[in-house]
Amino acid sequence: MRYSDEELIRYLKELYTELGRTPRKRDLKKYSYDAYRKHFGSFNNALIKAGLSVNRRFYSDADILGWIQNFYKTNGRSPYESEFIKLFGDFTLFTRRWGTWSNTLKAAKVPVRASFKSLSDDEMLDRLIEVCKTLGRVPKRLEFSKYGLPSPTTYIEHFGMSAANLLKKHGYIFIYSFRKNMSEQQLIDELKEIVRLLGHVPSISEIDRLAKNSIYSSSFIYRKFFGSWNNALKKAGFEPNSEALKGLSDEEIMNIAKKIYEAYGTLNAKLMVKHGVTKSQIERHGGMIRLKKALNIPCNDRTKYTKDDCINGLNEAYQYFGHLPSINEYNSRHFKPSYKTIIKHFKTWKNALEELKKIINFSS
Repeated sequence: MRYSDEELIRYLKELYTELGRTPRKRDLKKYSYDAYRKHFGSFNNALIKAGLSVNRRFYSDADILGWIQNFYKTNGRSPYESEFIKLFGDFTLFTRRWGTWSNTLKAAKVPVRASFKSLSDDEMLDRLIEVCKTLGRVPKRLEFSKYGLPSPTTYIEHFGMSAANLLKKHGYIFIYSFRKNMSEQQLIDELKEIVRLLGHVPSISEIDRLAKNSIYSSSFIYRKFFGSWNNALKKAGFEPNSEALKGLSDEEIMNIAKKIYEAYGTLNAKLMVKHGVTKSQIERHGGMIRLKKALNIPCNDRTKYTKDDCINGLNEAYQYFGHLPSINEYNSRHFKPSYKTIIKHFKTWKNALEELKKIINFSS
C-alpha cells in the first residue's frame, strides 16, 4: 500500500498529541518505520517535516558530518552554526561530540573560518559596533559568526562582560529585541517561512523558543509591528491561535493537563502552553494550583526532597542517558527533584555527581 507524505506527517502529529511528547520509532503502529525512512530518508527527517523536535540520540556522526559535507558541495561554503541549529533544532548534537562548531567542521573535512584570536580589544569593539549599527540592535548568539564576529564567549573572556554590557559601558545603547531595519513585509515573509518550516502555525512560546536558538524574530518584535501576535498571524493570512483554541472546554483542559503529567511526571504553565492551552484558559480554570489539586498532583513540594531523593533522581537520569547527565539533560526529561533542589542540597552540580559516582561505583 502506498502512503502520501501528508498522511505520514499527520499521523506523527496525532501521536504527538496522544503521547504528549515527540513519538519514537517504537510508538509507531499505523505506519511502519520503513515507510518513514523511504519517504523522508530517516525518521528524524520526518519529525523535522512535522515541526516536532528530533530524537537527538538517533543521529549518528555520519549523519551530521554527511549533512555538513553535502551543504559544502551544494553551496560552495561551510554552513554556519545557526544554519545547522535551524534545521536540527539542537546545538548539543555537535557540542557533545566535537566540542565546538569549528571542531565539527574540521571533523567533516570542510573549510573552517579564520580564527579571531589575533584581533585586538579595540578591533573587537569596533566590529561589534559596526554590526550593531547594521542590525539596529545587539546581535543574537548565533549571529556573531554569521557577521564575522568572535563568539560571545570570546568577548566575555577578553572584557569580563557580555557584548551587550560592553556596548553599554562605552555609551552605545541599542534596542535589543526590536529590529528597526526590518519592514512589515519582511516580517510577514519570515513568519510564512517559519510556518513552512514547522508545518503548523506556531504559538507565542514556540516562536520565542525558535528565536532564542536561531536568527528569527521573537514574538516581541511582531507585537511591536502589529500590536499583537494574533494581528501578525492575520496579516500573514493565518488563523489566529486564540480563535482556533477558544472552543476548549474545562474537561478538555483537564484531559490535556492529565496527559502532560503522565508523560512528563510534572505539570506547569509552560508545558500547558506548549500543548495548546493559552494562559487565559489556565486562569479561567482557576490557575495551575487548582488544576494540580483536581488531579491530585502535589503543589509546592520542593522542600520535601532529601539528599537521598536527589541521588535517586540523578541515578534515574544516569540510567536513562547511559552517562553522567548534564543539567540541561536532566532538566530536559523533567526528572524529580528539580536540578535547583539538587544544587540547593549539594551546593554545585559537580558535587552531586561526585556523590552519585560513589553510589554507582562509577569509573571513568
